[in-house]
Amino acid sequence: MKKYLALIIFLSVFSVLAAPKTTKENKPVIQYDARYITINLGNGIVVFFDTVDGILNTAMVSKTGFNTWRVYDINKIAKKSGKTDVEINKIFKNKNIHGRYKINLINGKLTVTDSLSGRIWTCRHSNGVCDIWKVYDFKKE
Repeated sequence: MKKYLALIIFLSVFSVLAAPKTTKENKPVIQYDARYITINLGNGIVVFFDTVDGILNTAMVSKTGFNTWRVYDINKIAKKSGKTDVEINKIFKNKNIHGRYKINLINGKLTVTDSLSGRIWTCRHSNGVCDIWKVYDFKKE
């Protein structure tokens, strides 16, 4: 009887030790899309654009860094142009949507596109200053 009991204990200990070790798997790293985009406009002018909030920063490059900063909020520009506010954050439960706004340089004009609402902003730039802003709703045009 003692031999059987010892054999059962030995087999149970052996099976526990010989069982494959389960390791806790690491969770995958969340892929982070670039929130900020930098565009060199030439003539020492650089644009930094926030693809989440639609904030456009322009700066002139100097010998020691950047100077003559200008900041433009494209949604405030849309309100000044008589466009109604678009409440898309409620749909996405107030999450930051990276890449909502796309920025391009087309024929010397900065063009910002809202990929969720269909708005397009254009501006002429000169020495780091953006003027003559126009806003379009291309779904309605």
